Amino acid sequence: MDDAVLVKVLRALADPKRLRMTQEIAAAGELSCGQLAERFDVSQPTISHHLRILKEAEVLLVREAGQHRFISVNRKLIRGLGRFLPLGALANAPPARRRRPVTKTRSHASIER
Repeated sequence: MDDAVLVKVLRALADPKRLRMTQEIAAAGELSCGQLAERFDVSQPTISHHLRILKEAEVLLVREAGQHRFISVNRKLIRGLGRFLPLGALANAPPARRRRPVTKTRSHASIER
């Protein structure tokens, strides 16, 4: 996955509605467009708009069966996403230790005259 593809995927998932749609589809395994529309309080054209963006970013896969379209999440892409993020290596790193803030105090006894 090159940087341009990574940016396109992340932009597609950055919208809260698209992220939630992706989560709903992933949880169900596969949904028809109508089933997905039932889960959201937005118009069918709005659903189609969001699905188009997710499909163009290859986040979603579409399977046609007759007149119906069934949508699933491209799990291979989602699994691979973490490997391509610049911060992916941090997932296995130990948590950073917290440092106490440095406070500068002057003790009159320690000041030489």
